[in-house]
Amino acid sequence: MSKFSTCVGLGLASILMACPGEGGSEGEGATATKPEAGGAEAATTAEAGAEAPAATGDEGEAEAGAATGEAAEAGEEAGAVDEGGPLEELTNHGLAGYGVVAVYAAPDMEAEKLGFLRLGTRLKVGKKISGGGCGKGWYPLETGGYACASKGLVVDASKPPFLNDPPPPPRKDEPFPYDWAYVKKWNSPMWWRPANAEERKQSQLERAKLEAARTGEPLENFLPEWAKPKPAPKPKAAPAAEGGEAGAEGGEKDPLAELPGVDDPPPEKKDPPKADPPPADPPPADDEGGDDAAGEEEEKEPITLPLSPEHPWLEKGYFISLAGKTRDGGQSWWHTARGGYVSTSDAYTYKAKDFQGVELSEEMSFPVGFVMAKTAKVYELQEDDKLKYVGKKERRDFVDLQEETEVRGTAYMLTTEGQLIKKEDLVVPHLQPLPKGLDPWERWVDVDLSDQVLVAYEGTRPVFTTLVSTGKKGSEEEPFETPTGRWRIYSKQLTSNMDGSTASDGNYAIQDVPWVMYFEGSYALHGAFWHRSFGYQRSHGCVNLGPSDARWLYFWTTPFVPDAWHGAHASEGNPGSTVVVHD
Repeated sequence: MSKFSTCVGLGLASILMACPGEGGSEGEGATATKPEAGGAEAATTAEAGAEAPAATGDEGEAEAGAATGEAAEAGEEAGAVDEGGPLEELTNHGLAGYGVVAVYAAPDMEAEKLGFLRLGTRLKVGKKISGGGCGKGWYPLETGGYACASKGLVVDASKPPFLNDPPPPPRKDEPFPYDWAYVKKWNSPMWWRPANAEERKQSQLERAKLEAARTGEPLENFLPEWAKPKPAPKPKAAPAAEGGEAGAEGGEKDPLAELPGVDDPPPEKKDPPKADPPPADPPPADDEGGDDAAGEEEEKEPITLPLSPEHPWLEKGYFISLAGKTRDGGQSWWHTARGGYVSTSDAYTYKAKDFQGVELSEEMSFPVGFVMAKTAKVYELQEDDKLKYVGKKERRDFVDLQEETEVRGTAYMLTTEGQLIKKEDLVVPHLQPLPKGLDPWERWVDVDLSDQVLVAYEGTRPVFTTLVSTGKKGSEEEPFETPTGRWRIYSKQLTSNMDGSTASDGNYAIQDVPWVMYFEGSYALHGAFWHRSFGYQRSHGCVNLGPSDARWLYFWTTPFVPDAWHGAHASEGNPGSTVVVHD
């Protein structure tokens, strides 16, 4: 599980499948980092690949990714791509055929990796540049950077390359880039193509074995009806002879009744039985073993199931991201956004959750706050200094405040509407100074672990605030606390797979966690669609945000991500925003 981050917040019975494929096998993007002290055991690779191997049908072949048909090689084999040429001449059609296609700063395998494309991304590319460790050549991208045709970029000069069952592009203008489904059955198979009837039957037997091993129960408890041993037929009672007399109790005929009597006529003489004719000559033995081989059935070769290479069997509680629903071979399938297939009977669509903070206008200033009591009563101060109840606020409601005041020994916060709310019912973020070394115009993010509040600043001015869920209290063996310190975002990804295994929460896996901003090792700011516990500690170390808030930060922070890319890494020319985490 070394390819994924482990800091998601849990829920739904140890929530929560990530399936890297061949495209991520080279660790494209940010280098894999070791798990930090506050995270669970798995580290993160900045990009995870598709579930499917090359959709050419060869299970282990990654070349051209999911691109199929003659167009997968059209740009190379047909000689349709010209050598050389400036970046301005974007005459060729490019396609990301791997789950992940790395983007380099220069046409050289040793060059800095700037980011990556996701499976199915289409864009115009320039003319071929040979050398630099890429056998099929480099191509300049319209977004900047270079991609290698030997590492997943499919190029055609005449038409857009063919892609079998392409995934939909992520919804960048919405809080949820994809929809998700929740795996409801243990050991649900995930395939890299829809399985046929024979493969599905074989998978039922394999699933039964896995369930027997997981539960310790007999195998027969999990076998499908068609595979269960049939009971032996009951022996039939022998019928009584016609005309014979039944025995007194059991209905059996009397053996003495068939003996001849003294007055019976002698039996007729019969001719002796004729001998059977001699058997015909046996057929001559053939080269394959003659008579001995004739009665033997040919042994069937075992079926190789086309299961996802990385995660063939999903646990109950895993999340898969969806590209849509399809029907094949009389079976309905979820087609995942990463190229896999899961039976619709094994997973159901999940209603994603959200929370949204507040963008602060120039007219708004601190103090501000969020209601954290279940309900907070709202009062107005009367002329006789008595409080009049005028309404209530719900938990997580935002309140624009003016100042703190005291009424008969109790602290209240005065709202901009002139009303009063008890201070103890609110969480009020504290204004933070500009971190040393930052310019007055720089964007930076402050995370307060004590209050579970995040504030985004431009210099000294707060421009956005929201509630978060940071690392919960773990144990000495498994610490989950979010680390404190100061860092810069080193990698941003529109979505990223996250999974792990912990002694306290078990296994969990989520495909395409949205709006991910890594700032230290496997720790990240990211959207969490599986819970709405913001304002309370919950995660395995990451900073959980409502997907709407995470999206706002993703587009506001740096490094900036070009439109066609699925992720970008900080560089000298595109540095990451500062993140400060404190108690």
